[in-house]
Amino acid sequence: MANRRTGKIARLPKEMRDVVNLMLRDGATSAAIINALEKAKLNGATAADGLPIEIPNEQNITNWKDGGYQDWLEEQQRLDDMKFKREMALEIVRQNEGSKIHEAALQLASSQLYEVISEFDLASLKDLLQEKPENFADLVNSLAKLSKGALDIEKFKEHVAESKRRIEAVIKEGRTDGGFSDATIEKIERELKLL
Repeated sequence: MANRRTGKIARLPKEMRDVVNLMLRDGATSAAIINALEKAKLNGATAADGLPIEIPNEQNITNWKDGGYQDWLEEQQRLDDMKFKREMALEIVRQNEGSKIHEAALQLASSQLYEVISEFDLASLKDLLQEKPENFADLVNSLAKLSKGALDIEKFKEHVAESKRRIEAVIKEGRTDGGFSDATIEKIERELKLL
């Protein structure tokens, strides 16, 4: 992850940085952005660090557009991706009446772990291992648990499918004009208990 930015726009309060980023996204000119920031300052906006707010100039905005704004766009994309993944996990649960909630949770955990790994700076791996080697072990352990969880889910699905096949076979064999015999009902109950 990049170091914290220190330019004029980076030092603005978040609300004012958001104005800059949103206006850049909407294609506003530097002059329009400066005008909006001056109005925000006149309306009582204050810097979080207690220092006076400095309104950026056009060059500051150009520099921000190539740097801090790009960081902001990437962050917005990550947030949108995570929101989409959460919504998909919830949709899986909703469509399957909760029967796949464990799968949705596993997928969500996997996507969040992927986010952590995708932002991991390989250049800092050596420093991380020297400072806190247990962090790496925790990450590997989390990956192993996710893999085991996925395998357990697949085994459970296979078990359910096999039990369903056996129940359907018992039903097909045991059906008579008068319904099911006691023996057939007992076999079905036994199969259902295995689930």
